[in-house]
Amino acid sequence: MLKLLLLILSLVLNVNLYCQQEAVVQDASCNSKLDKCEAEASGYNNYRLSRYKGLYVLAGSPDTKIQVSLKYQITSYLNLYIGYAQTMFWEIGKDSAPFKDINFNPDLFYRINFIKLGIIKAVDFGLYEHKSNGKDGPSSRSWSGSYFRIYTMLPFSSWSFNLDTKFYWFYNYRSFGGMDDTNKDIREYSGFWDARLSLINYYDKDQSVDRISLYFDIFPGGRYSQQWNKGGQELGLKFRMGAGTYYPSLLFQFYHGYNESLLDYNIEHTSYRIGLAF
Repeated sequence: MLKLLLLILSLVLNVNLYCQQEAVVQDASCNSKLDKCEAEASGYNNYRLSRYKGLYVLAGSPDTKIQVSLKYQITSYLNLYIGYAQTMFWEIGKDSAPFKDINFNPDLFYRINFIKLGIIKAVDFGLYEHKSNGKDGPSSRSWSGSYFRIYTMLPFSSWSFNLDTKFYWFYNYRSFGGMDDTNKDIREYSGFWDARLSLINYYDKDQSVDRISLYFDIFPGGRYSQQWNKGGQELGLKFRMGAGTYYPSLLFQFYHGYNESLLDYNIEHTSYRIGLAF
């Protein structure tokens, strides 16, 4: 168990170090702290291999949550990306320390950047997205679909306010990698849109904490996103350490609602965790 945890931490740290090295190459085009960090804030930077939906290791209740996520630009001629996220829910305190659920989430998307055009920074056209937990039988969960995501950012002084909104729709037919029979009602617990609001304060990089981020994720449930009592909410507070090579962040995360993991998508629960994000 300890070896597996060390292996996961090593993978996360090495990916983070690579992304930091790639960022150094891009520094010559940055005009300010906000210019340098705005791409990282919402995940729309253009490095060939870069972070995507978050890298973190968090412990708490009811389990340990680990997420690894990357995106890769297929060709330098097009902003066409393969994205991947894997989220693991690890019951490390139980006998044999089993993984209760592992969610695999690959996607293919095309990005249009608007870095110098007002508050709209980028738009993603999700050509195909799949999410499943790799199980079979009654515990199997999976869906596929497409999406449209818009990133906005409003900078002011050393602060920035971001609003990232995603609209998506599911495929109904199994022949197209669509909805699993075991979760045909997942629309009732996820709706058709989600949003992240974040407020970020940038400090000098030589300080012990060079960035503080507060974010709030929200999505309503219901086929038409009309049922606020069947969605989910996540609140996170990050303190990024400025002194060092890896720039880890101390992350506090609180979740309430449905659909945090695919296995228990239709079970309401509350979780709180603390750990490191990279």
